[in-house]
Amino acid sequence: MRNLSHTFSQIFVYNLLWVLTLISCQNRQEYDLILKDFELHSPHDAIASHEGSEFWIAVEDGKIAEIIDISGYTSLPKGKTEISLDGQHLYPGFIDAHGHLFGYARTFSTVNLFGATSKEECIERIGSYIATHPNDNWIVGRGWDQNDWPEKSFPTADDLASFNQVKIYMTRIDGHAAWVNQSILDTFNITNDTQIDGGSIIDGILVDNAKSLVQMPKLSNRFWRAALLQAQDSLVKYGLTAMTDAGLSKDQILLLDSLQEEGSFKLFVNAMISNNEEDLKYFETHGPIEKPLLRVKSVKGYLDGALGSHGALLRDPYHDLPDHYGLPILSPEELNVLRDRCLKNSWQLCVHAIGDSAHHILLESFQNLPRDQDLRFRVEHAQIMTPADSAYYNHPNIIASVQPTHATSDMHWAEERLGHERIHHAYSYLRIFNSAGDRVAFGTDFPIEHIDPLATFFAATTRQDAHHWPEQGFLPDQRISPAMAITAMTQGAAYSAFGENSYGLISVGQSANFTILNQNLWNEDPQLRNKTLVLRTIVAGESLYGYKQ
Repeated sequence: MRNLSHTFSQIFVYNLLWVLTLISCQNRQEYDLILKDFELHSPHDAIASHEGSEFWIAVEDGKIAEIIDISGYTSLPKGKTEISLDGQHLYPGFIDAHGHLFGYARTFSTVNLFGATSKEECIERIGSYIATHPNDNWIVGRGWDQNDWPEKSFPTADDLASFNQVKIYMTRIDGHAAWVNQSILDTFNITNDTQIDGGSIIDGILVDNAKSLVQMPKLSNRFWRAALLQAQDSLVKYGLTAMTDAGLSKDQILLLDSLQEEGSFKLFVNAMISNNEEDLKYFETHGPIEKPLLRVKSVKGYLDGALGSHGALLRDPYHDLPDHYGLPILSPEELNVLRDRCLKNSWQLCVHAIGDSAHHILLESFQNLPRDQDLRFRVEHAQIMTPADSAYYNHPNIIASVQPTHATSDMHWAEERLGHERIHHAYSYLRIFNSAGDRVAFGTDFPIEHIDPLATFFAATTRQDAHHWPEQGFLPDQRISPAMAITAMTQGAAYSAFGENSYGLISVGQSANFTILNQNLWNEDPQLRNKTLVLRTIVAGESLYGYKQ
């Protein structure tokens, strides 16, 4: 009798367990998407410290709904779509904190002068483009850099004399100078004697504000729509999930807004308003834009030009041009007026400052910002900085927005501009981190530099170019750690755009933005750069790019 009772008890327990299991299975949460079988890399999240744990990520309505440590689950959720990443490496979606979307989109249909190693090669490329576009009256291009040529001197309008039947306008790689032909100079009555504040004209080279003397032909919205969607395809190919555009007109912003509203452009854009009176007035009248994919509540200003075109404003003369200090674009008084206007409108001010004089002027102006408000004013580039000035970055409302590939692009000639002593005050990203903490955002400044965020990562962590040169790295004491670099490319970039509650982290409630690579970026393999590929880019839970072998 006791055995029979024991048997009934066993049957009851087994049936109860079966019923509970069935109920559990029936009540399992179903999500839009489940990501599984990946290696998780998230430098600042608590989940990153769970070594040996295996995670799944559940996505609902484009957001991270749950981060699941599957070792602690008896009944795992399911997804309407489930993607196994086969052990690939998953990171927070990469963000470019400083790029030029419209400028990049324009490069797809212009003369490509990037990488040209001589003036003659540039002229040959221009001629080839004209031959294949015989009906074009304007020939526009970008990418030349005289620092990469044997003679290292500016070209002239005379060098383009064989093309005077059309208008030639070739923007320098940094965007701070244009090489034009005589047809342009004649059409717009430009000579070397033409005076313009914040600019100069040198035999067909228009530096900084002198570029505004040329009225470029207006392109149609139809052109821009196609070009922007082509640019989006390129961004996601390189693992980018969001970006800040460093200076747009109101017409450009409204066009981008329309593309996002119709669901065609799917990446978040933090758009800075160009410091142009018409554009500023428009947003003062109509108010800011704050939408799920677009934020328009920042202003872009310029204090100086670029180092490569001798436009960066220095405290002491250029080493290779002893009577020249660079070009001031905004005076300190004009900067403070713009700063106060931004404060009045609750706008974030973001200012281009490359030379140590411009950088000092900007940091002094920002030092007067109140500390008890959340303003996050940004220093764009911060390339040359005296050691004493790095202390300014302790201010909670000063953010450094820097582009590590500028260091590895400029390192071949920067010392010629600055001299042996001052070069050690340049591209000092570790010094900035030491003062600013996590208030550092990384970008590329594309199309000035290549759009690839992995190039940003390796430039910051190795201080070498794509060919692993120099062997010890350029100014190697300024190398930063992989965790610092990834943070600046994700969380820091989002914070610099007031987006940290929406994207930039792997955290419940954030947009489901992920960049999936084939490598662990903490790996110290010296050939890691050559081996690393973007395998998939996911934005708001949607796979927008997948690597095809």
